[in-house]
Amino acid sequence: MKLATVLLLLVPFSFAQDKMAAGAAAGHPNFKANVQQLADDWKAAFQAKDADKIAALYSSDAIWINAEGTFHGSSEIKAELKKMIDRGDGVDEITTTKSVHFGSIAYSEGTYSGSAPDKSGKQSPGAGSWVVSMRQDNGKWMLVAHTSVPAAPASSMAKSAKKPE
Repeated sequence: MKLATVLLLLVPFSFAQDKMAAGAAAGHPNFKANVQQLADDWKAAFQAKDADKIAALYSSDAIWINAEGTFHGSSEIKAELKKMIDRGDGVDEITTTKSVHFGSIAYSEGTYSGSAPDKSGKQSPGAGSWVVSMRQDNGKWMLVAHTSVPAAPASSMAKSAKKPE
């Protein structure tokens, strides 16, 4: 009896989720292009070494998680960006692969590539994936949560692709 009740409660929720996703995807075909523009602005500001401009894309209560830690608020995010810029990190490409929004909230995902100095100071290429959550604030999309994950090294990927014996 309890299982039937739970299932009956989940059916409307699932329908609502499907309807929200369909409305978001069908109703706003240019949203992915808008997010790509935001990504291009992020990249251009990074290449211009303008941490202030990048930090302005984040809400004041934003969180950014990357391989170096977790950064809360636009001031910590700005400090992390300055550290990366001063170190000589580079961003070559940011690509948006998926974007969905409903009302004033959204999420997007994609890939990035760039470089960073290794321990010897030589630039080493790097790439990875990102996902962001956004909210609209006074008609402007702001980054609220941002996670960047470096791709696994090729040798690690080859090992994980092997079948267990």
